[in-house]
Amino acid sequence: MKRDLAKLNNESFDLVVIGGGVYGLSAAWDAALRGLKVAVLEKGDFGAATSSGSLKLIHGGLRYLQHLNFARMRISINERHRMLRIAPHLVHPLEFVMPCYGHAMKGPEAMRLALLVNDVMSFDRNRGLARDHCIPGGRTLSPAECLEKLPGIRREGLTGGAIFYDAQMHNSERLTLSFGLSASAQGAALANYAEVTGFRMDQGRIRAVLVRDALGDRTFEVAGSMFLNMTGPWSDITVRLLETPAPDRKVTRSKGIQLVTRALPPAAAFPIESRQRDITAVIKRGGRNYFVTPWRGLSILGTTDTLYEGSPDEFAITESDIATFLTELNTLYPAGLERKDVRFWIGGMRPLGDEDTDPDHAQASHKSQIRDHAREGGPANLVSVVGVKYTVCRHIAERVVNHLVRRLDRPAGPCRTGDTPLAGGDIEDFGAFLAEAQHAAPAGAAEHLARNYGTRMKSVLALAAADPSLAEPLPNSKEVLRAEVLHAVREEMAAHLPDVVFRRTDLGTLGHPGRAALDECARLMAAELGWAPARTAEEVAATERLFTPPA
Repeated sequence: MKRDLAKLNNESFDLVVIGGGVYGLSAAWDAALRGLKVAVLEKGDFGAATSSGSLKLIHGGLRYLQHLNFARMRISINERHRMLRIAPHLVHPLEFVMPCYGHAMKGPEAMRLALLVNDVMSFDRNRGLARDHCIPGGRTLSPAECLEKLPGIRREGLTGGAIFYDAQMHNSERLTLSFGLSASAQGAALANYAEVTGFRMDQGRIRAVLVRDALGDRTFEVAGSMFLNMTGPWSDITVRLLETPAPDRKVTRSKGIQLVTRALPPAAAFPIESRQRDITAVIKRGGRNYFVTPWRGLSILGTTDTLYEGSPDEFAITESDIATFLTELNTLYPAGLERKDVRFWIGGMRPLGDEDTDPDHAQASHKSQIRDHAREGGPANLVSVVGVKYTVCRHIAERVVNHLVRRLDRPAGPCRTGDTPLAGGDIEDFGAFLAEAQHAAPAGAAEHLARNYGTRMKSVLALAAADPSLAEPLPNSKEVLRAEVLHAVREEMAAHLPDVVFRRTDLGTLGHPGRAALDECARLMAAELGWAPARTAEEVAATERLFTPPA
């Protein structure tokens, strides 16, 4: 995947995707697989905003039973199945334990019925999957079994529990990037740090977008037939560029955050009932749930829903956000979490639902938003999409590209993303693949490389074989090899230190890796990219700031 601005400037594309989050990259991959000529423009780094702030779950929509939304549940089940198939190195099954208190809608009786419906709805959930990626059926638990599974939960009123299974991403940033790598492999032209600043119009159609190259401090145009606005929280701002080069940047969104903390027992994921009500549910079972999910030796807790008003560029998770969430969590589940137990924090912005909200509880929308601006008197060739769930990114991309293909005056093939492996994901049996990797990779790094890169780990190992010093891990890291840093720069368009630390490797996603690791990572990038000492120091300082939330 190479950053080729000359190609973007000199050629015309069937589809220009504005936004390089998981939704934009999914659509680019789908369109490129169908034979369309595709460009992708991202103002920052790929997946650096809301896409990187997920709870790391690919879920089958069990909770949609409360909304009696069987169609949406079936879509989620199908998309979970597809993710397990097309990215088996990055997506794996995860056990959930649900405690039940009382009877009726909150008791084990209702859960038994819900699990039965879930099993019927997902009758084909394991079709074509290797054994280690199959989703088992659910079952109910006695109170004693539930306490054995969840020893720290409240005992008073416990009437039983239930086990069900969903899926989890090992590394959501690598999964997002895999959509971009796959699109590039099909001929799509991608550029990060390429901000769309305006549109060139002619007779009611967009002829080209105006782009500012943040890395080279220059401007250029990208021409196309159809334009897809996939900028997420920036979607309205992007549309306003049709009217002014300096649009109002204030938006109103739901702010969701997750905390990465020390490991909380048990090994399964489990819910904590919050004080916020799901006012859209048809079947009421109490408050919305926070989830505690085990992840790479730590725990992720989330997700909140509070009101965010302001520029998306100024979105931040503050010390106040962390303190408030910790206080609520310790009240609901007294695990004794302290600020020092919080290793990292992630989050993002989602569109609000149609329901009334208040400053403390701003309920995020459950539905993706798709707007064809031609139907509203806008440009004849602009479509905007705002997604709400990582799980259905491929499905929404398929729907949108189907629509765009009908609008284009040229033939295109059918959608193929449902059964085409993502970059690195051409693996029939991940267990067997991992066993083979143990013999090929440096000691201690095999599983890390296999899970993050899949079959693409070969290109990382080739760098390490050519220079044995690159086969050594970074300081304070047992797994992240020096070769990964160069691979990120040469093959994955990493341009800044945070690109490597947070989104190409998993060096910083579990918390601060230590100053020595950042310095060495920066040194390797500086040698490759020709950074002066002052630039190298600023890259390290900018990365350090990301580990310190504003007050």
